[in-house]
Amino acid sequence: RVAITAGNVGLGNKSISPMAFLYCMNKYLMRKVESKPKWFDYVDPDIESDDEIISKIKEWPFMLKNTSLSLGRGIFRIKTPDQLRQVLKEFKEDKKLREEIDYLNHCLKRDIPQGELPPVVPPFIAEHLVDINTCIEYCYEGYITPDGKIVHYALTEEVYFKNHQALGYITPPFNYPASKAKLIEDWVDDYMGRLSELGYRNQFFNIELWHTPSDEIILTEINPRAAHSYHYNYLYSFGTSLFEDNIALAHDGTEPPVTPWQMWKEGNVKQNTLIALITTINPGKVSEILDYDYVKQLESEGILVRHCKQAGDELKDGDITAAGVMLLQIWVTGADPQQCINKEIEIRSKIYKKKEEYEYPSTWQKK
Repeated sequence: RVAITAGNVGLGNKSISPMAFLYCMNKYLMRKVESKPKWFDYVDPDIESDDEIISKIKEWPFMLKNTSLSLGRGIFRIKTPDQLRQVLKEFKEDKKLREEIDYLNHCLKRDIPQGELPPVVPPFIAEHLVDINTCIEYCYEGYITPDGKIVHYALTEEVYFKNHQALGYITPPFNYPASKAKLIEDWVDDYMGRLSELGYRNQFFNIELWHTPSDEIILTEINPRAAHSYHYNYLYSFGTSLFEDNIALAHDGTEPPVTPWQMWKEGNVKQNTLIALITTINPGKVSEILDYDYVKQLESEGILVRHCKQAGDELKDGDITAAGVMLLQIWVTGADPQQCINKEIEIRSKIYKKKEEYEYPSTWQKK
């Protein structure tokens, strides 16, 4: 991505600047863009002692996140100073991981003059722990045109089991009403306006955010790209094409005549779409975890299935993350959210050979 971005700029095309890209790729820096963030601080074991780090922590428990990794790696819920010391010790001893992070940061910073770099680009961020039992996470999608216009594109709800293992992504959102669209619009306009000033142009982005019962918006992270997994959500629910809209924007800045966001606000929804996420927290051969005869039956019914892992793959203990290993993504549609919920519960009850421990949230019940 770094090379493509640099090449676009070198050719004279409008593209995301190296500085904006760096901010989007580091969880500490992206948090600094927020105008009213919850508590957070950087953590750098290379320049801070354990005691110095512990003295900075203002909230216990808290979230400790590696600032540059993704897919659930390097995320810890820290309850005690002793637990924090152990995580920091493991990080210091993991030479391969440290080399990976150092190389990534080198690539992200190399096209930025030394004197313009942020004073701190740390490997960890300590931040406020969101109550996942009362807050709901959403994936907002939008883009910025070559001249800096922010366009609101779509919103999808991210649904989790009570242990925060991934359940599914539903479009349009199940719990967020279109009548509150302006709350997110205002937050995005403020946040992305700041990133636009850093040089974020002519590109899609997706922002994972929390919505609290008191109508606060809390950033999880920004990804400097379109969330392409949602292409079929938008296609099935609104008849639009994320792929085509993305290409048109990159080609000449063309805006689509209508977006899923506009159609959702107007109540113009064709159907609801859910990506049922089939994950596991158990190691072993995938064909011994899932019933592939049932998977073939679903595909024969015309249901779209994305195979993130193959039947012959072997999962090791080190592959397992807090959110589980993604095995399949299954697209389910319904005239209303309840139809999607019913089909998801049916699929999950039949697809596993091995028992998976999960507990549905209270809002996700078959009727």
